[in-house]
Parts: sequence; C-alpha cells; structure tokens
Amino acid sequence: MKCPSSTFILVLLLSVTLFAQVNPVPTINGSVSPQSVVPGSSGFTLSVRGAGFVPGAVVNWNGAARTTTFVSAGELQAQILASDVAVAGSALITVTNPSPGGGLSSSSFGMVEIHQPISKVVLTQPRRYGSGGPAGLMADLNGDNKLDLVQTGRGLEVLLGNGDGTFTKSATFLRAPASTFLSFGDFNGDGKEDFVSLDQAHAHIFLGDGNGNFQEAPSVGNFDFPLWITVGDFNRDGILDLEVSEDNTNFYILLGNGDGTFQPQQVNTSVAYPDYPTVGDFNADGILDLAFNDPFLEAVDILLGNGDGTFQPPITTSTGPISGVLLVNDFNGDGKLDVAFEPASVQRDIAVLIGNGDGTFQSPQLYSTGFVALPFFTIGDFNSDGITDLFAYKQSAAGVASLQLGNGDGTFQTATRVLLPGPQADKGQVTFVGDFNSDGLLDLDVPLTNGSEVFLQKPQ
Repeated sequence: MKCPSSTFILVLLLSVTLFAQVNPVPTINGSVSPQSVVPGSSGFTLSVRGAGFVPGAVVNWNGAARTTTFVSAGELQAQILASDVAVAGSALITVTNPSPGGGLSSSSFGMVEIHQPISKVVLTQPRRYGSGGPAGLMADLNGDNKLDLVQTGRGLEVLLGNGDGTFTKSATFLRAPASTFLSFGDFNGDGKEDFVSLDQAHAHIFLGDGNGNFQEAPSVGNFDFPLWITVGDFNRDGILDLEVSEDNTNFYILLGNGDGTFQPQQVNTSVAYPDYPTVGDFNADGILDLAFNDPFLEAVDILLGNGDGTFQPPITTSTGPISGVLLVNDFNGDGKLDVAFEPASVQRDIAVLIGNGDGTFQSPQLYSTGFVALPFFTIGDFNSDGITDLFAYKQSAAGVASLQLGNGDGTFQTATRVLLPGPQADKGQVTFVGDFNSDGLLDLDVPLTNGSEVFLQKPQ
C-alpha cells in the first residue's frame, strides 16, 4: 500500500527537523548536592542542577565521567565512587552534553569538598600576586583540575594554580582599561577554556590552547562604556553566547558562531539599569534566564529566557537599593535558585531572597554582619558541613570578617568574627572562593587595586 503524499511529506519534515536539532551547551547553577563529604565515605549520589541538560548528559568528577541519570533539563544525578572520596581534597564538577552540539559546561562548574566538618575558620597570612586590579575571574583554564585566576588592572594577568595554594603567571596582556567583570567559556568549540574581557567599547576574546596560553582574537561588539559581561548558550544551539551590559543604559546579546566570533549585537531595552547581570534557570524549565540588580527600580529583575536568544519582560522583586553583585545559590535545598545581595543601607546586612521557582521571590530576609562600614561579601561552605554560608569583610586595616553559618533551610546563624590577616586597605568587590591548595577547605582570593591576596584556610 502506498503512503499518501501528504504523509510522506510529514515524515520527511519530521526527519529533517530531528536531523537539524542540536543539543545546548549545559550550565551548572548554584552548588551541587552534597557539596561536602567526609573522607572515607562510601559511594553516593551527587545531584547537579542547572540548565540545558539532555538525555545522555554525563557528570564529570575532576574530568572523569561518572554513571549519570537524566532527571530533567535542570537536574542530573551521578554515582560517585568511594575511591573518589577516600582522602581529603576537592573535586571540580562539570557536565558534558552529547553531540550534535552539546559539549562541556565550560562556562560554569561545581565543587565538592572532601573534608571533615570544622568548628572554626582560621585563615593564613595572605600571599599577594601580580599587579592586577579589583576584578578578575576564577576557572580551570588549563584543564588540570586546579583553579586558576585572571586579574585586571593595568592589563590582564593569567595566574595558573599549582594546586598547593600558589600561582604562576603564564601570560600578561596590556589591555586597559578593563571592565568590572570577566567571563570564561569555550568560545571556539575546541574543548579548551577561553575568556572574555571588556574595554570602553568592545569585547575582547582570548582563545586558550589548553596549557594556560592565550591568543587574542579580533574584538567584537560596539558599546557605550560596557561594564559587565556574562556567558551562556542563550539560543540552545550548542554554541556559547555573550551578554554585555552598558553603564546604566542597555544590555546586548551576541550570539556565538562557534569559532570565537559572534553575530552582530542585539539590543534589549527592557531593563533601564541592567547592573551586575548573572545567569541561571530561575523557573526550572531548563532554559537560561538573566538576573539584574536594577538600581532604578531598587529591585531584582528576572528575565526568563525563551531559548532562542530572546527574553521575556522583567519579573521585578522589590528589594530597596542594592550595593553590588547578586550571588545565586540554592540556600534551602528545595531545588529552586535563591539570590543573596548586600542592601545599600547604613547598617550593612546581607539580604537573602528565597526563590519560588517561577522567577519570583519571597520578601528579603536580612542577616546582620555587625558592620557599619562598607563590607563586601561572598558565599560558600566554609566549615565543610555541606551547607552554604555567608562571609563578609570590611574594607579597613582592622582585618575583621563576618561568618554567618547556614542552617540549610535558607536561614543563617548570628555572625561570628574571623580574623582576615594582612593588608586590608584597598580590597575590591568581587571575591573568589575555591580550594586552592587541594585540602578540601575553601580558600579566598581577594582582588585589590594593585594585585590580589590569596588567603588559605588553616587545617583544623
């Protein structure tokens, strides 16, 4: 029996559509669960949440694939071996989507600490590096599962981590002035990390060779004093794209071509002051969204992604004025992204917005740092108990920090004081948290006006 021509055409169209489909580049959001385990533990199931996951996606433990179960476009579960956690240390967590498209979650990663819980955080005297400025980025730039740094300032300095808490400079680029933010990812699809920075008008792509060396590609975009840049596969074509925010005007999406170049910028005027952007899946549909600190409305704006490089109108949560960055995590373990920020008030608190899973949030909950001078803050599991904490410090010679331990339900304990030794006079706002000496405890890199200071946790 012959098929009617209309049926044949329908089957042909479906076949072409399926053939044309590509997998997105995956993104990891927030912390993995558990984010800390005791050395010598038995094997366990690791939950990884993010966006763009597909059937066949694989979770990697320090670059090695682990048996993975696809739960949804926003969650994977991996079987971690007892041998993976036999001794103290840490593991970088990434995700690989299968081809066509797909690839490594090169613009994001998670981390598992392998350490006994500790009762007190004690930091070493810092070691200062380079002549960079008050911003930079942290990532594994040469594929050795050790965290590296890039600093801004008079130029760009690439510092490769040695895994013992020290860093070695591999490259310097005399590009200035540099932006507040840098971002990273594999922009040309060669499986090696690249990074991107901004000057007063353009984005500059630095393509990596996998060994910590970088070649500057032709600049992209044409902006009016851009300040912030983020990275994600916003149109789900298996190629990383850029989001660039100008100073109190517009933001732009530049879709990637997959070879380190980008299509002409697409303007978005829906947010009047698109400050401090960050990416995440705020409505759990597996598609990347954008979050902004909106100083005009004194709010957090969430723009839900459509999956084609465009975004829906902002969902606004009133917060009062915000000073600086938005830090995204799942503070209460319900699988929905939350946001922490510093209110711009005289009494310097840290505010936490618990997410509802649809791009909206509950009312801000304030946690006092005890500071009245301007502090900066970051988040991480500093006592290795598997729960995210709040860590703030003030810009002064006193060297005092505030640690607020998390309860695991989205609330935090009363602040305790931590000594932050060493010079303190000129700290920058974006602090990086990672295990720089591979002992399973979180350390700090604090960018300065002239260089950066690396603080290691002392073993307890």
